[in-house]
Amino acid sequence: MGPGQRAPESVVRYELGGVAARRRAAASAAIGACTAIAPLLLAVELLPRVAGDGTRQGAWSPPFGFWAVAAAIGALIVVRAGVQYTSARRRLGALRIAIEDDCLVAESLSDKLTIPRARVSRVVEIDGALGGVRVESQPDLSGGGVVISVPRGGNNFGELRAALERWRSIERRPRLGVGVRLLFGIGVVTAIFFLPFLLDDFARTKAVAAILVLLAWGVTRWTMRGR
Repeated sequence: MGPGQRAPESVVRYELGGVAARRRAAASAAIGACTAIAPLLLAVELLPRVAGDGTRQGAWSPPFGFWAVAAAIGALIVVRAGVQYTSARRRLGALRIAIEDDCLVAESLSDKLTIPRARVSRVVEIDGALGGVRVESQPDLSGGGVVISVPRGGNNFGELRAALERWRSIERRPRLGVGVRLLFGIGVVTAIFFLPFLLDDFARTKAVAAILVLLAWGVTRWTMRGR
């Protein structure tokens, strides 16, 4: 288009913008770091009881090497979060999405995806600050399909969402009920604060203590991943 010309009314152009991209990347990296470190913190709390005789009096005193390994793992999580932040910020900052000629087109640093209006199978809206709209195409001959995600909060997000709603009814991704989320939270708090006392009282052997630790670690990991 030349100077002074406007895009047709049917054209909608979206981009997340630098500030929003940095905020979203930082939030995503922080959530990833918390998800990775929470089960490790629980394991660090419970491991001395497994290595000891199952009682407070006989609890294992971790050597320097143990803390060195724990510090190294923590440093790796921090570095991984930094790499995730940088990668996500660059990817989100370069994201450009447009609706033009009855096609949804998404361009990123290394890829370009296109979904014609006639091939849209689902449009799903995901709640939350890190949510947005996900557009799915019908499967192609190989059985795969194209998925374009539009992060919430970018420039012209409302206009793009309204245009997609004219193409197809927008579905809402089901959210966990308040009661289920509350039970998850109670489960994590119980594991972190009360499981050590359970080990002290009932784990009379290292085998039983180890099984309880593994179960607690698995439940905590699954719960954090689900959130």
